[in-house]
Amino acid sequence: MVMLVPELTFLTGLSSLQKSSQMVKEVMWEMMQSPQQHYTCLSSLLRRIRDTPEASRELERWGLHLDTDIHRTQGHVLPMERISLRHRSFFPDEELSWHKEATKEVPISAMPISSWLLVYPKRLQHLAKDLLAAMKSTCGAMGMQVDQPTMQEVWDDRIESYVRSIRSGLGSQEKVQLLVCITPRNRDDLYGAIKKLCCVQAPVPSQVINAQSLMGHPGKTRSVVQKVLLQINCKLGGQLWGVDIPL
Repeated sequence: MVMLVPELTFLTGLSSLQKSSQMVKEVMWEMMQSPQQHYTCLSSLLRRIRDTPEASRELERWGLHLDTDIHRTQGHVLPMERISLRHRSFFPDEELSWHKEATKEVPISAMPISSWLLVYPKRLQHLAKDLLAAMKSTCGAMGMQVDQPTMQEVWDDRIESYVRSIRSGLGSQEKVQLLVCITPRNRDDLYGAIKKLCCVQAPVPSQVINAQSLMGHPGKTRSVVQKVLLQINCKLGGQLWGVDIPL
């Protein structure tokens, strides 16, 4: 048992109750600030410290002085890199994102998904069917081939049930190219057990998908499936895009 002094401990991160999609979006919004927004926040903080008598006295006690503006230096803006796919190349937008191009164009090399295992809870079999349908309808534009998987149902959400079902599925086929596993919710213990099995005990590329990410608007599900296919292609040895790096 580790005894912690309450006055010396600070809560970090988000609890499971706080990890809602809206909360995560708000946190990411605060983190993904533009340089101008970041500068504005820092300038505001410096002014607040200067105008707060208690803070000013504390700095004086330590012999510290903060300028009212951040340090300025000469910078250099690098030219935009051209992103190359198999049949075309392009420059990314100002947000440095090229997800749309990557999901509508053929990558440099695409790996076919021919012999794979899909493990899912029995009560979420409708989600497994929707996932498979979305993968087959999306893969063509991305230059990928997705064949029918071996479907393996899990009767409950226990770790032992998942491990037993995955072992059974991997043992029933001569060569499994990929394991895709749907979990009912975001559970670190279950995720860790699946990855340990697939990385150490029975090595096979694996993709774990949280069922909650597949629920909601069809457009959202399609976007999730596109990102999953990009990850799978990389894990199987495919190459999504490249940049020109001359000698």
